Amino acid sequence: MATALLAPEELEAAGRGTPEGRRRRVVRRAALRIALARRAGGDPAALRMVPGPHGKPVLADSADELQFSSSSSDDCCLIAVTSTNPIGVDVERVVSRTYLERIAETRFAPAEAAAIGQLRGEAQLRAFYNCWTRKEAYLKATGAGLTQGLDRVIVSVDDERPAIVSLDGDDPVAWSVVSLDPEPGFTAAVVWRGPPTPIRDAAPLDLKNN
Repeated sequence: MATALLAPEELEAAGRGTPEGRRRRVVRRAALRIALARRAGGDPAALRMVPGPHGKPVLADSADELQFSSSSSDDCCLIAVTSTNPIGVDVERVVSRTYLERIAETRFAPAEAAAIGQLRGEAQLRAFYNCWTRKEAYLKATGAGLTQGLDRVIVSVDDERPAIVSLDGDDPVAWSVVSLDPEPGFTAAVVWRGPPTPIRDAAPLDLKNN
């Protein structure tokens, strides 16, 4: 049972909100523990996670120094684990937005908003979510989260060349970006510091069936 794998503080944090929201948070956290245990070894329930820099969780007492990130949207959950450099992942359900261009102008960098504004229909919606997931995945990789603002990192918005274009105080070439379509109706991004490498064992987690 998923709840048996969680620490008391995780159960407390997951216990807020609606029953469906609680179920999703419990399963997501349990799945993260299982994924980490597969790499670090040991009992998933025995793993100890502590806040790292900027509050991003890190695995305590691990010789492998695993880096990890997780994200969920509705019933889709993605988990990224690596033993090399910082990594971040973000997944979002693609839904139509009435004021999409206004949101882009408010939250994104001018160059990104302009690129999105030149598109229409599904292409525009796709570009918007490409931009959003790539930015958030980078900010999660650094541990800064949305406290730093989405406009401090400039990314490409097209499908052909996922990349970080410009960064405030960092080298964009030092980061790799991969876009994913984990299942119909969702888009996602994985960002890590280091050269491009293949993503192994990439698969969505269906929270409905756990």
